[in-house]
Amino acid sequence: MAKPKLFIPVIQHFGVRYVLRTGMLEKLSDFVDPIIGVSWHDPDLEKDYIKAGAKVVEIPPFVFGADFSRAKRRINTWHRIFRKTPSTKLEARSEFQKLSPKEKIKKVINNSEDAILRWLPDGVERLFANYDKLLWANTNAKEIEEILLNVNPDAYLSITPYVNREEPLLCASAKNKILNYASILSFDNLTSRNWMPVKFDHYMVWNKYNVEQLLRGYPAVTENDVTITGAPQFDFYYDKNYVWDEKVWRKHLGIPAGRPVILFGGGTAQLIPNEPVWLEQLDEDISNGRITGNPVVLFRRHPGDIKERWNKVLALAKNVISDEPWQAKEQRGHTNITREDIEDLASTLQHSVLHINTVSTMTVDGAIFDRPQIGPAYDADPQKKYDRTLRDLYKREHYLPIVESGGLDIVSNRAELNQAICSAMEFPEERSEGRKKIVSEICTFADGKSTQRVVNKLKELLS
Repeated sequence: MAKPKLFIPVIQHFGVRYVLRTGMLEKLSDFVDPIIGVSWHDPDLEKDYIKAGAKVVEIPPFVFGADFSRAKRRINTWHRIFRKTPSTKLEARSEFQKLSPKEKIKKVINNSEDAILRWLPDGVERLFANYDKLLWANTNAKEIEEILLNVNPDAYLSITPYVNREEPLLCASAKNKILNYASILSFDNLTSRNWMPVKFDHYMVWNKYNVEQLLRGYPAVTENDVTITGAPQFDFYYDKNYVWDEKVWRKHLGIPAGRPVILFGGGTAQLIPNEPVWLEQLDEDISNGRITGNPVVLFRRHPGDIKERWNKVLALAKNVISDEPWQAKEQRGHTNITREDIEDLASTLQHSVLHINTVSTMTVDGAIFDRPQIGPAYDADPQKKYDRTLRDLYKREHYLPIVESGGLDIVSNRAELNQAICSAMEFPEERSEGRKKIVSEICTFADGKSTQRVVNKLKELLS
């Protein structure tokens, strides 16, 4: 009996880690014929897909006109309001503050037009009808649909259903009544990302909060449509084979022996504009002794951040070493994540004495390794333009369980940051119970078997 064909688009770098490096693809190939839809050409990566039992088909870029772009914007605006999350107001305020005066005027006009259209009789229904019409008339969705139909899959697995490039594939699969499954990539996606354009036959999520958010934001979904599987990309952290010996790790990154390491996980310029000032001040305060113990800061840039905004600080720093992750920003997210990249990250989380980041998933990564977690919630720039914005980040819905766990030390000024660092180095066991709570609340499971849970669920659904 022939195996069912399962189509899986890998649209961005995190998909490589999720589908391929976790071993998920090999496990799936035991009972399905997987077909990977790639959005960029990488011969070595494609060989890895094939070695894991998959066929590969290339998906062209999603091309659309201004009319469709406007229709989609209006749907997204409606959905941010409809899903009733406190994150919407906080994020809107933050985004508006960062606009130029001209952009602010345009934003106000767009919001007013969108609101009027929603308030008209049958307004929301008209928005959806217009979206459906323009998807097929003002984009290259028909071309992409043809590729999907040539593949002729029995089922479709999405891990990034909110990503623009996957949109026509999702709509084409729903239109042609192909079984649709979603394994949501991250715990923030349901309250911080765009509207998902189809109702899936089944969803796999990280935790109980995601279930409630899904039901609230998509009323057609029922509890029977959702399974909590945990986070497959954290399975690596429970396998000691992914952690290098500390001497090997220090040599690999050029970290001097004997100095404790503070991991500084960077965010993005869009979210945290003045973030390099923190790194500059940390370097100064290690040099002048305000931070004791003579640590070194290991700076790890966010894969999606702008490299240039850190260059000046890094060039002058005396106590900072930079570890460049996979270059996602420079390659528009179209880059490989290798086993070495994952081992580098796991080893860094293990061997750093404490971790600093602002409202990042890295807090969860670090909590799994039970390392002290510190979250700056202030603008270190003298003008303090983004002080309120940075405090607001910790109030977003997906992050509240982390804040309330007691496992994250949130600091509101430079002196508090220095004190938190010194205290964490001297008493690393403090807040350990809170860090365990972060893992249980956000990941649900702490056993390294989330990949297998996703695979088991898919096997059950496809049988």
